[in-house]
Amino acid sequence: MQSAWRIIDCTNLDGQLKYVRGRLVVHRFDVDDEYQLSKLPLADIAVILLGLHCNCSAGLLHQCAQNGVCVMVCDWRGVPIAAMHSWATTHTRITSRQRAQVSMTVPRQKNAWGRIVRNKILGQAACLDALSIEGGNTLRGLGNSVRSGDPGNIEGRAAREYWKRIFPREKDFRRLPGQGIGRNAQLDYGYMVLRGFATKAVISAGLNPSLGVNHHSGANYFCLVDDLIEVFRPTVDVKVASLSPAEEIMDKEVKHFLVESVNRQFNGSGFTIPSVLNDFAQQYGLYAEGKLDKLPVPLFKEE
Repeated sequence: MQSAWRIIDCTNLDGQLKYVRGRLVVHRFDVDDEYQLSKLPLADIAVILLGLHCNCSAGLLHQCAQNGVCVMVCDWRGVPIAAMHSWATTHTRITSRQRAQVSMTVPRQKNAWGRIVRNKILGQAACLDALSIEGGNTLRGLGNSVRSGDPGNIEGRAAREYWKRIFPREKDFRRLPGQGIGRNAQLDYGYMVLRGFATKAVISAGLNPSLGVNHHSGANYFCLVDDLIEVFRPTVDVKVASLSPAEEIMDKEVKHFLVESVNRQFNGSGFTIPSVLNDFAQQYGLYAEGKLDKLPVPLFKEE
C-alpha cells in the first residue's frame, strides 16, 4: 500500500516550485514581489500537476523521481498532456511483467474486462442507493448479467440508465467528457485526479500503461489506467452529486473538495482509494503473469 497521498494542483499557479531539505516549497509571483505559499514534505506527495505559468528546476524533478512523485504537465484547460514517472520506484520485475501483458490470452483479457464492467455497474447502483435515487435494482440486474468481455455492451446500457438518474433535478443532463462546464467539468476534474493516482499505481506495479484490457486507442498512452479506474468512477460521482451544478471548477474550494473526495477511505476499509488502486494494479500484474486465476476487482459499496 502506498503512503504518498497528496495531489498538488499548480495548474493555476503563476510562480515557482523548489526543493528544500525534503520539502516542496511553493512560491507565487506577485507584480512587485514573491512570497512563499507553503512547504510540503515530498514523501507525502503522489502527484504534482504543473500549469503553463509554473516554473520548476531539474533539481526538483530529480527529487520527485527519487521519491516516486508523478509530475504531470497540463494544458490551458488543466488537462494533463505529458507526465514524468519514476523508474527508481518501479517494480523490480518490470520486463517479465510487461512481457506477460503482451502475451496475455484474449480469453483472460475478456474475463478481466467482464469482471471490471460488472463491478463498475454494481458500484453505480451503490452510488444511486447512497443518494436515495431509484434505479439501483435496475443497474444491479444489468451488472449481474455481464458476461466475459461484455459482448452485449451492458456497460453502455447501464450508463444510459445511470446518467439519466444521478442528477434528478437536471433533467437535460448529458455526460459529455471535455465539455468544461457544470457537472461535466466537475466529473472531469475528479476523474483526472483519480487517473493521476492510477497512473502512478500502474507504473509502480511495473505495468505498461498503454497495454489495456479493453481500451486500445492508438492515441492513448494510458489505456490500462483507463481500464482499471472504471470501478472507482462511482466514488467520484457520489461526491460530485453533493455539489451544486453552478459551482465552478476554477474555485479552489471545489478543487480541494474533489481532491479530498479521491483521497478518502474506500468503503470504510481503513485504506484510501489511492491505496486500493495501488493494490489493484499489483493484483492485475499477478493476473497478467498467470499467478491468479481470476482478477480480484474492488467493488464500491453504499456509503
